[in-house]
Amino acid sequence: MARARGRNSKLPKGIEVGGLAESKKAFKALPAATRRAIAGAVNEQAAETRTALVGRISQDGGVKKGEVAKRISISKAKASEGRAFAELKLSRRPVRFKNWQYETRQTDSTGTRASIWVRKGGTRMRVWGFVNPKGRGVPLTRYRKGNTDRIRRAAGWGLKNHWNHQVNDRLRSEIATGVDGKFISRFNKEWAKR
Repeated sequence: MARARGRNSKLPKGIEVGGLAESKKAFKALPAATRRAIAGAVNEQAAETRTALVGRISQDGGVKKGEVAKRISISKAKASEGRAFAELKLSRRPVRFKNWQYETRQTDSTGTRASIWVRKGGTRMRVWGFVNPKGRGVPLTRYRKGNTDRIRRAAGWGLKNHWNHQVNDRLRSEIATGVDGKFISRFNKEWAKR
């Protein structure tokens, strides 16, 4: 449950989204051919954007493309339901380290502790600490349960930082120009059917 906002709080009061109801009414008032053209163009652009993001994140982080693709989903625009937008959603589920190109570096002089580093934006980023530096294959980490030490696989790392690095103003402008061209071609096809 969210914390209550006090009378003297400096927390923001919230975000007011104006015009959403009006834009839905305006979208439903459009002719059916125009709505189909808008929804089709938006869905086509969403699929292209997803493919581009999968490739960019995979290349940037050294992650298998299939694992990235599993974690980015599309909810499509639907002209029949009055929904003129599509959403790309990123799952927060971590990607196992066997699917990453990672590096293990020793973090102390004794040689008994190491941390895992992955690529992001051309540099290395530390994502996991205290793993076995001499281990082969999947990195192992130690944890204590009761008074006994247990060893398990390091869980993995999520794609949120890579997603935030790739979704920027350049991508938004690519999406805007792509949707414009796709809408015009689909609109002409829809009106040619009449």
